[in-house]
Amino acid sequence: MSPWREWRRRRALRQCRLPAQRQALGVPLPAPSTPFERLPAVALDFETTGLDPAHDQVLSAGWVPIEGGRLCMGGAREVRVRPRGEGGVGQSATIHGLLDSDLAGAADERALLEELLPALAGRAIVAHAAGIERGFLRALLRRHGGVPLPNPFIDTLAIARTLLAGSDPGPADAGGLLTLAAARARHGLPPHSQHSAVADAMACAELLLAQVEAMGGGARVCLRDLD
Repeated sequence: MSPWREWRRRRALRQCRLPAQRQALGVPLPAPSTPFERLPAVALDFETTGLDPAHDQVLSAGWVPIEGGRLCMGGAREVRVRPRGEGGVGQSATIHGLLDSDLAGAADERALLEELLPALAGRAIVAHAAGIERGFLRALLRRHGGVPLPNPFIDTLAIARTLLAGSDPGPADAGGLLTLAAARARHGLPPHSQHSAVADAMACAELLLAQVEAMGGGARVCLRDLD
């Protein structure tokens, strides 16, 4: 672990009041020099009511561990989350397909964190447009006595942009070349079932494996090349 990230981890441990996160923070994080083939990681996806963590809510979380450069399907998990307040899912149902009736008996936010945080302990977190997952995770933690995670984040969208560096970035963005589906297609990966949190997490994990191969393979590509 880098000295800076270790300092962040220890500071977070001192400030955190959420028991599940305190336990997760006790697990050391991988060093920047860790080769991808030995990198403990987890792909994460949230389905939400919108894109603003300050006002919108997580309705479903899906994740899948990555060990030794391979997906650990036995550790894949999806947890639905009951919305806070009276607003329900609102118009966001047209995007993710989750209805208020689907979430009536779902977990609350604290129960989600108690299951999710152990899965993130000691791992790099992988997401497509990772700022969304990072922002919602930070908001969730703060509401329940936690602190921002010191874990490294790997953004497959940022990697896709780097791999497209020879293209004009304006048309690339306008043409949708950086979406998860488009990035997967460029690496020969098949279409995936969209708008299921665990399916999107698996699709993101598969994309990362393909991107690492394009960058030279799991023995040559290190965390610092991806973070």
